[in-house]
Amino acid sequence: MSESDSVWRRARALADELRCIVEALSSQELDGESLDEAAALARRIGEGLKGPRRLRWYETDAVATSLSPASRRAYLDQSPIRGGLNPLAPPLSLEVTTRSDGTPVVRGRARLGMAYEGPPHGVHGGWVAALFDDLLGATQVLADAPGVTASLTVRFRAVTPIDEDLDFEAWLHEDRGRRVVAYATCRAAGALTAEAEALFVSVDFNEIQERMRSRREQREAGSSEGLPERGGE
Repeated sequence: MSESDSVWRRARALADELRCIVEALSSQELDGESLDEAAALARRIGEGLKGPRRLRWYETDAVATSLSPASRRAYLDQSPIRGGLNPLAPPLSLEVTTRSDGTPVVRGRARLGMAYEGPPHGVHGGWVAALFDDLLGATQVLADAPGVTASLTVRFRAVTPIDEDLDFEAWLHEDRGRRVVAYATCRAAGALTAEAEALFVSVDFNEIQERMRSRREQREAGSSEGLPERGGE
């Protein structure tokens, strides 16, 4: 096992433990002593997690539209929906496969606990939409050019249950080059709970990255100019 793989496994183990902590805090009645002890341990953990800023996936490649395997892995690791290293993520697992008629599809599975609850016994609608957005975005591996979400329409057919396996399926409906339309469904125990449609529009990711870099530089320059002068200098 390489050093990078070892670090990844350790980070994944920590993220999984943090997910368990979030779920416990959301679902269990805890007494004051337990909470005080847990908070002290959490403080110690936070103090021990010190290191240089991690590069984002889009900062590791010179060409943002042509991701290297390392950048793609970083993108998936950091995702708030799929990221195994992101404790916010349920996470959602995906695979590209085909139906019996040969249609290529992206299938996913997730299980969300009480930390994601909205209506009684149901996943918060915002999280259902977020899962769909990520799932539908993943269908662009089946398209000619990647893009960003221009619109997302979610239709809730029933309560999407917490603490149950959720099965997702997404496929391309139209691929017009710069504009891609994709559909998706979510089912629990075979029953349809929600469906979605998304429109994606291709963009110049390099231009976006340059624009964001320019904004950061302007902010940093403005912060430096606003610093008061030291006395005696």
